[in-house]
Amino acid sequence: MGQTLSAAVQPEGATATYKWKRADTSDGSYSDIASATGVSYELTAEDEGKYIKVEATGTGKYNGIVLSSATAAVTAAG
Repeated sequence: MGQTLSAAVQPEGATATYKWKRADTSDGSYSDIASATGVSYELTAEDEGKYIKVEATGTGKYNGIVLSSATAAVTAAG
């Protein structure tokens, strides 16, 4: 697959930890993707046909949890 998704938090200078998640449908039950905890996530063959979200948890003086909207269904680049 090789495409990379990236997360961004606001305001500038805020810090967060990340958990990337996948599901079979856009409004389905999302499961954590093992070892996908960085600001970026490189799509794999396992993601094809799935929907991806990222959960950001604020750290330091910024706290709270935000879940992104889902991507469109992942397709193989062609």
